[in-house]
Amino acid sequence: MGQSCASCQHKDEVTPGYNNIEQKDQFAEEDLEDSQEFDAKSPPSTYQCKTMEADILQFQKLISKEKVEEYIEEKKEQQMIFEDQSRYLGSIVNGKANGYGKLWLENGDYYQGDFVENMMEGNGTFNYLKGPIYEGQFKSNKPDGYGIETWPDGSIYEGEFKGGRKHGKGCYKWHQGCVYNGEWKDNMIHGVGKYEWPDGRSYSGSWVKNQMHGRGKYIWKDGKCYDGEYQHDKKCGFGIFYWPDGKQFQGQWLNGKQHGKGLMIGKDGKKKIGSWLEGKLMSSIEDDNFQIMPEGWIQQQQ
Repeated sequence: MGQSCASCQHKDEVTPGYNNIEQKDQFAEEDLEDSQEFDAKSPPSTYQCKTMEADILQFQKLISKEKVEEYIEEKKEQQMIFEDQSRYLGSIVNGKANGYGKLWLENGDYYQGDFVENMMEGNGTFNYLKGPIYEGQFKSNKPDGYGIETWPDGSIYEGEFKGGRKHGKGCYKWHQGCVYNGEWKDNMIHGVGKYEWPDGRSYSGSWVKNQMHGRGKYIWKDGKCYDGEYQHDKKCGFGIFYWPDGKQFQGQWLNGKQHGKGLMIGKDGKKKIGSWLEGKLMSSIEDDNFQIMPEGWIQQQQ
């Protein structure tokens, strides 16, 4: 997912001119480099979306032997040891775990909650030896339904799961302060949602496999705003870029830069039709009646 470069966030916006040849050169060099969404140095990225299947955190949640022995001593008639050496303690009906119980897996994971026919099903809490604590609904031994996933570093996801993966609607709060609230698919941000950075930036719109893709609105902390189309985290297609002082650019984008025909509207309302190549203005004329916005664009936003 793209983020703006920390080193560019304080760079002054180049002010375009409109009245003479010298000012036209400044206009031709209108600089949007301080309005890029990317910054590899500013985590978190959606590529860091955590999953309970990930083996990246060494966080030990050990269940003491004394505790296990205490449970076993109290309810000897309600314990089972499975072929994989997992140990179960709880309600047993017809020779199987049915009802409420506790399960210690051989790999160190620990579950307590509802069981149906030897499977985790219903409501429960799962402590992963290397990873998070999941509290919520289970089906066929996997998180399924609504649940809360809490990581040792303080990151937390609250929302829907399917087949052990984040799937549906949910909110993820990273310990760095970033927040995503929206749709998920197979553990990835996918669909419609809003991502907010702790420095005030935000993106609301369409996502495909953790990337901004489709139509969306990206707002910078200094008031700049882009409302338009994205492809793979970059401005691509038609979009409108707004500056805090009232000027705006309407037109085509490619790989994050103005490219093709566009309309520049100054803060005084004057319009210039131009042709851009990789962010650089190649030619322009004044025309107060020119329109470039696609039909139904405003309605599409709603």
